[in-house]
Amino acid sequence: MRMMKRSPNSGRFAEKKRFFVLAALLLLMTAGSLLYITVFGGTYTDHILYTAEQNPVPESLSVTVDNAEVVAAERAYIGADGNICVDFRSLREGSATATVDYTAQPDGTTEGFTAYIRLYVNSFGTIVQKDDLNFDGYIIVEFVILAGLLLVFIFTLVTFIECFRKARFSYYMVACGGVALFAAFTIVLALYDMQWYNTFRFFLMNLSDSGFVFAVLTTPLMLVLSAAIAGSNIWLLRHEGRRPQNMLGIGLGLLWVLGIAAVIGSSVYYFGYSDNGVVLSTQISYSIAYVLSYLECMLLSTIISAFLATKYKPPFDKDYLIVLGCGIRKDGTLTPILKGRVDAAIRFERAQFAANGKHAKFVPSGGQGSDEVISESEAMKRYLLEQGYPEEQIIKEDKSVNTDQNIRFSREKIMADAADPETVRAGVATTNYHIFRAYILAAKYRLDAQGITAKTKWYFYPNAFLREFAGLLYAKKWFILASVLLLALCGMLSMTVLTYTYFAF
Repeated sequence: MRMMKRSPNSGRFAEKKRFFVLAALLLLMTAGSLLYITVFGGTYTDHILYTAEQNPVPESLSVTVDNAEVVAAERAYIGADGNICVDFRSLREGSATATVDYTAQPDGTTEGFTAYIRLYVNSFGTIVQKDDLNFDGYIIVEFVILAGLLLVFIFTLVTFIECFRKARFSYYMVACGGVALFAAFTIVLALYDMQWYNTFRFFLMNLSDSGFVFAVLTTPLMLVLSAAIAGSNIWLLRHEGRRPQNMLGIGLGLLWVLGIAAVIGSSVYYFGYSDNGVVLSTQISYSIAYVLSYLECMLLSTIISAFLATKYKPPFDKDYLIVLGCGIRKDGTLTPILKGRVDAAIRFERAQFAANGKHAKFVPSGGQGSDEVISESEAMKRYLLEQGYPEEQIIKEDKSVNTDQNIRFSREKIMADAADPETVRAGVATTNYHIFRAYILAAKYRLDAQGITAKTKWYFYPNAFLREFAGLLYAKKWFILASVLLLALCGMLSMTVLTYTYFAF
């Protein structure tokens, strides 16, 4: 029976559609918030902390506005919350300061109190309280922002889970996981801080703090992770030789320590110097913290995605089983790692035949190195023949010199052999730490393939995950660079804007 073609683009189309819906919802929520502020922002009620139950009831309560052409004070009264409330109405654009005076006479002693409320009316007639950035409806705006973050979290998490369920392990999956992680953290931080501070300024500051707080709170985790990867590198250097890829963890650890030291160092500078120093140091601190948090989220998501890729169990529907080469012994026999990959493919082929009676062809892939007596593919073919497989069930690919070529050249061999290339389903047998890379390259060359995991020693894992992270940075270098620059700019602007509005708004 002819198998129906599985289009790899169908899942991507569904994901794009989902994110178009997300973007539309976010735009709609933003437009609704702006419309609400414009329509209802012409009035504002300021609450001055005054507990009527614990203080004498004011005998007199008066409000004067120094620029009565900008705002009008409608009335002053004790609100239901026990605080002094003043209702304002906007008249035209500009700034004004309202002075609230009250006197009380408890037990024959006269007490007085004066409060100043700095207001600004924008071109839309919205009244903003300068010190706290409050306006009528700011709580609604806060919840709209949190709802937007929640939508981002849900959409990216659902996409991440869907990528796992459908075995679409990719850098796109990594990006979704990283965004979901940071969005969840930001929501929790904002909700935690909202119970202590009830002003729009503090709400914005909490959002701005998310990158800084994430970088600081994850310091213990990153120290442990950096130490583990560095330890793995030392082990690799002793057992596998001094190669640049075996030293990635040591480099990561050093760079991360320097980054977190810069974040903390600039924060210390902030607490010890003048207002000009405050702005400059927080710009530096928050810029570095945002970039660190972004890269940390991507690294953690890469580790999770690569680990999940090793745990995925592919269905028994494979037509071809590619076995990725990785070097042979001087006598032409398989190394333990390469033998493990071939054995994993053999176990899968036998299990598939036992389950549904379907055989798969083997595609051992690997060329001949300058120090090898035969090609890796020939060595694997000989081993397969020893295991009782007929030669017609084996298709050698003996030109590749790296993983990218393994997948690309193997695909060419498969498409040339397949009766119906449109319905081909393949498996890629490789070591567990290498599975994620196999998925990435299979997608790159539009090969419907899933990983078949072969186990290996533990010390390969940390450095392998880091190599995938380095691969992500390289493969998406321009996107990553743009993201880093944008986040650095956001870090600089967030504190600059909040500080500026406090002193000069």
